[in-house]
Amino acid sequence: MKYKHFDEIEPNHNTNFTMLYFAACRSLRELQVAIRKTNGGKLTFRQAWLLRRIQRKLAQMAALWKNAT
Repeated sequence: MKYKHFDEIEPNHNTNFTMLYFAACRSLRELQVAIRKTNGGKLTFRQAWLLRRIQRKLAQMAALWKNAT
């Protein structure tokens, strides 16, 4: 999967941060469930660490956004 660089992303005035935050959290939860299904109900330490890392970064982004507004 190829990601766009932060500077290449055009502004979108049709969405708000709160909606995007909760959508990202739902997607993370769905990803966790899909991984658990393939692993017999368990996550490896690395998989759990990576999912927590992404969630922590989302929380940091939310905190930064709240400070800016």
